[in-house]
Amino acid sequence: MLKQILSTFLILVLALTSFALQPKKEIMAIRVSQKPLIDGILDDSVWKGVPVANNFLQMEPDNGASSNYKTEVKFIYTNNAIIVGAKMYDPEPEKILKTLSKRDEINNADFVSFVVDPFNSGLDAFEFIVTASGVQWDAKVVKSREDTSWDAVWNSATSIQEDGWSAEIEIPYSALRFPSKEVQEWGVNFLRNIQRDREKTSWNFIDKEEDGWINQSGILRGVENVEPPVRLSFTPYFSAYYDKLSDESKGETNFRGGMDLKYGINESYTLDMMLIPDFGQVQSDDEVLNLSPFETKFSEKRQFFTEATELFNRGGIFYSRRIGGTPRYRYDVYDNLGANEIITDNPAKAKIINATKVSGRNSKGLGIGVLNAMNRNTYASIKDTVTGESRKEKIQPFTNYNMLVVDKSMKNESFVSLFNTNVYIPETDYMANVTGTEFDLRNEKRSHSVKGKIIATQRYQDEAKDQIGYMHEIQVGKIQGKFTWNYFHRVMTEKYNPNDLGFLYRNNQINNNLNFFYDNFEPKGSVIQRHARFQIHHEARYEPRRYTSISLYYNARLKFRDHFAMGFYGNTRPMHRYDYEEPRVSGKKLRKGSSTFAGLWISTDYRKAFALDLDANYGVRMSTDDLKSFRLKVSPRYRVNDKLLMVYETVWSRNLDELGYASSETDMNDFTTVYIGNRNTARLENKFTANYIFNNKTSLSFRMRHYWAKAEYKDFYRLMDSGRVAESDYNENHDVNFNTFNVDMVYNWRFAPGSELALVWKSSIRDAQNEIRHGFVDNLKDTFDATQLNSFSVKLLYYIDYMSLKRKG
Repeated sequence: MLKQILSTFLILVLALTSFALQPKKEIMAIRVSQKPLIDGILDDSVWKGVPVANNFLQMEPDNGASSNYKTEVKFIYTNNAIIVGAKMYDPEPEKILKTLSKRDEINNADFVSFVVDPFNSGLDAFEFIVTASGVQWDAKVVKSREDTSWDAVWNSATSIQEDGWSAEIEIPYSALRFPSKEVQEWGVNFLRNIQRDREKTSWNFIDKEEDGWINQSGILRGVENVEPPVRLSFTPYFSAYYDKLSDESKGETNFRGGMDLKYGINESYTLDMMLIPDFGQVQSDDEVLNLSPFETKFSEKRQFFTEATELFNRGGIFYSRRIGGTPRYRYDVYDNLGANEIITDNPAKAKIINATKVSGRNSKGLGIGVLNAMNRNTYASIKDTVTGESRKEKIQPFTNYNMLVVDKSMKNESFVSLFNTNVYIPETDYMANVTGTEFDLRNEKRSHSVKGKIIATQRYQDEAKDQIGYMHEIQVGKIQGKFTWNYFHRVMTEKYNPNDLGFLYRNNQINNNLNFFYDNFEPKGSVIQRHARFQIHHEARYEPRRYTSISLYYNARLKFRDHFAMGFYGNTRPMHRYDYEEPRVSGKKLRKGSSTFAGLWISTDYRKAFALDLDANYGVRMSTDDLKSFRLKVSPRYRVNDKLLMVYETVWSRNLDELGYASSETDMNDFTTVYIGNRNTARLENKFTANYIFNNKTSLSFRMRHYWAKAEYKDFYRLMDSGRVAESDYNENHDVNFNTFNVDMVYNWRFAPGSELALVWKSSIRDAQNEIRHGFVDNLKDTFDATQLNSFSVKLLYYIDYMSLKRKG
């Protein structure tokens, strides 16, 4: 009976038809021989008689309603650039919010956004934002995801007047990619944000119930007889570092130099090269105490690996932190030490020689991405404390990384991709290949979609058995309207492993998810947005075929007219589940009881000088260990004035009676005994950030983070084949008291377009002990007694554009 009801329900949902797509607005751009002075004031004669884009409609709070504020946009162009003039009328200009921020950050400020899709594909676009205070923000947009690491060199200015404010935005053609043809037809849209009312509007209507927003752009006509310019730029850099440990060792000074190069192969594809890279000023990673069987995943902050890498995200098999990441054999050094030997240097990062990528999409929708990078030999230094002799041990052989992506966009914002990654270590004759395809197919009304991927992984090493695995997944669902849904199915074999250049927590699983979504953007009473999510998740092992878990997830949130927001979330596992990863031994499993978990969060209005975010949750698991978990996050923020913003965040969490892996022993008969510990864990994280913005080109930022985690083991058990635990006399010390402390302070001056000077102070402490500290003050004192590394650096980058030099010549 239930099967028939579900079948009928799915048939009815699939039969639903969506409304016809809204017609796209059109606007003409006018060619001019002399560009206006880019000062934010539209008083130059070239603006007279230019067609106006107006009649903006709300995205928020009342999606589809007319804007409460008049906006007018004009487009002109020259042989070298497209220029946008925008007038944002406002009857109360003194209330226009104009808080300053760093580039590529939008604080509490009004802004206007110009979105341009030169190939009019509905998939990819360039976005340029300028705030009322003149701060620039830009991004490459792919399938409605904004990649703010993409930076272009462009010109803008703003001006506040008696009837509102205005902006001029000059985008040189060298910042864009567009087809080489006589008559251009670009997808464009223009968005405006009135921050004090939280009203967001767009020229061409963006229906928030439709999937995506780049595909809902209007059309810009009139751009004719412009040639894609030679896109060639160089960004040489010079940096100097002084590093000093808090012990008696001497400080170390070093100098570095290199260059980034960008070359437009044609109007569609761009070559990026990074020669002798320097990432010493990148923000410190947020290290944590990891008691799980999985490695910690850190976000990528290196610009070369975040900028224009959207194609390399196809299939989810590219994790750029592998390049220049932890050396492959770094921890083997400890096992290879001889008598009286100590490690004097064991680099945490492998050294990158260079990296190159080619990416882009042509007028026929063909996207191509090619990436190559190389790690050089990296060594640890070892010293004999008796003889004084030193030796080096190789922890990272020369390694070559490659990725190739071919992506074809099709009608209705659909696409299909083919991709391959390859990692090769010649010294050990090791090679890892990952090959696959991904697709997203949508119907003409873009109301339903079918997504999927098929990927195979291969690992080869001389005299070792080849490892070949695969995965496939399929997702079907409704993607338009207030109510949407999808069904997701995935299979991963036990040998599927993309982790040489990708990141996967675990393989050997079969997943089935049924997801339901509700998104209502129609204001009703004091509520302007309502969202809800519900998921049924079933998981099993692929080999051997075994049940793992069944879970129910839920999430709901509300946004009110006063821009107070709140929500709740949680999950329930009504049955016990089996954890096959926690024992760290193949074939073993840990049985965990049924559980429930719930949380609540609130967020107050960021427009006010003081705002507060709160998040609290509680969980309990019914089993032999009766696990209880608590977590509380408090984050107040205070905007002192339009230049200074301070944010503090503290997160406290605690798990009581948690069962986790402690150790394992293998006897002469190759039988492995796994010991499970009953432990209490606690984590306290404090972060403080402050940004002082001198003007739209100069800023000073400060970030401090202290993370304290401890795990205290009370009892130990022996893991049985059933997954349950039995009494044991094992009693080793596995307690951990772990601290990290980091400071990142950066002064940044963008003294010319694309050029900057950065002064950075970084301080770091990492301390791990087996003795638990219970008092915060005592623990903090012990942390500061540990070895501290201070690094002071200065880095100068200078952007050189070939076309600018040519015009000056």
